[in-house]
Amino acid sequence: MKRLRRAAVFVVIPVAIVLTAAYSWYRLSDTGKGWRYKDKLATYCDGLIPYEESAVFTSLNTEVGLSGDRREGYGDDSYHVCEVADLTVNIGLIPDDAIGWEYDSGILDMLRMVSSDYPPAPLGGGWHGFTDLRNTAVVLPCDNRPASVAVSITGDESHENPPEARAMGELAAATARNAAERWSCQAEFGGRIPKVSASKVMFGPGQETGTCKGIRIPESQWIDWMQEAEVDESSTAPVESCVLGESKAQDEALYYLSASYGPYAQRLRSATDEPGSLNEDSGVSHDRAWATAACPGEARAIYRIYATEYAAPTKSFLLSALRTFAERSAARHGCTDMKLPG
Repeated sequence: MKRLRRAAVFVVIPVAIVLTAAYSWYRLSDTGKGWRYKDKLATYCDGLIPYEESAVFTSLNTEVGLSGDRREGYGDDSYHVCEVADLTVNIGLIPDDAIGWEYDSGILDMLRMVSSDYPPAPLGGGWHGFTDLRNTAVVLPCDNRPASVAVSITGDESHENPPEARAMGELAAATARNAAERWSCQAEFGGRIPKVSASKVMFGPGQETGTCKGIRIPESQWIDWMQEAEVDESSTAPVESCVLGESKAQDEALYYLSASYGPYAQRLRSATDEPGSLNEDSGVSHDRAWATAACPGEARAIYRIYATEYAAPTKSFLLSALRTFAERSAARHGCTDMKLPG
């Protein structure tokens, strides 16, 4: 009996040593760290977060880097909100008939953007996405169902630089690809995200080459600078903008123009017809105007211009600036049937 006990001891001790060594290797080695990270990603955020693109931000830290995973909403209208380091990643499948009022604090709410000093620019690489260095998103319209996969990422000022924006674009694109495959959304994918450049401010109307190009400025408007984003012939952005301002008095923005496509247009609509709603195909008031266009595989796009308190808007300028901005943007997106206010 004693011999059996001694034999058992000689067997148990080596096994314990081996197990301890294996556990230490799993906990401390770089390979083990990668395995643990991959293990957590298998279930984290429904397995939609990619390994390589997220590791850029998390450094394979599973506790701090992957610290928040929740599902918002109910049933088909639910979406994922996940933390990747200090980034908030929203992932959802948005039906084409969703509108903002009905999904308040719901699936379209995931597309809310934090304020940025930079205009949204296309990600490039063949993706339908944008970045303004604080907000980054990719939208994939499904060819086989009336819905779009949307991934939006929000960061703070620490990520407000082109290299970080490019990395966020890669994370958004890879996550969108995973989500499309998971939800059986047949969509066109792009390739590698090219180098992201910061937006530019063009001093002097007539020098613009991007989203503000072609807008004619009458002398009465006192506009002497434009802020725009470059356009990319290989890609489109679901959000575009142009800002017109002055620097002689208070250096203020006078007019904001924006284009919203797909889910970003859907969230601007309302089910009611109160004054100022964007349900009509076009409209104009004393300080704003909007137009719409039909886009392939998406809801009608919305184009807007509004004057700030520092501007002196005229109806003729609102309409002419909106027409130029909207028609050029629609042409890049392949949209037709433009409805402009009269």
